[in-house]
Amino acid sequence: MHYTSWDRTDTDAPVLLAEDGPTVLGRFTKEDASVDGQVWGLHFDKEKGAKATLPDGRVLDAPANFGRAKNIRATLGERTFTFINESSTNWIVEDEQGSKIAQFSGGGNGVRKAILEFEGETDLPVEDVAGLSWLARMVLESRLGRSSLVLIGTLAVMSVIAILAFIF
Repeated sequence: MHYTSWDRTDTDAPVLLAEDGPTVLGRFTKEDASVDGQVWGLHFDKEKGAKATLPDGRVLDAPANFGRAKNIRATLGERTFTFINESSTNWIVEDEQGSKIAQFSGGGNGVRKAILEFEGETDLPVEDVAGLSWLARMVLESRLGRSSLVLIGTLAVMSVIAILAFIF
């Protein structure tokens, strides 16, 4: 598998796909996920971070302010991954050795499909792939709200300036 993407036909339970499908890796809701036949417990707070509890007791933990952080450190069992914001909407994922293993972007409808592209054919376990894909989607969705707020604020200020220029 070279990348993962999300099918958002059911907006309350997006489906994680291997590439563009039809292979389903998991189905995620706000509170839980079904990945490879196992149910995970999920918790996400934009300002405090993300946590997924796997049935075998391992925890995917990424404590960070997802709306502002430029680096997000995530651990899953003994493995550590770092999400690094390279530019406004472009991110890379590094492993514990500092090697780039994946990338994703919010540009060009990136939030809608939240594609996590791996460096070549990945040999990561399905739990790691699903966890990283979920975190990438959470990063992009958290940033979308901030970008929308800035855009709305800018448009409101420009509208006031245009009205004042027209009146005077």
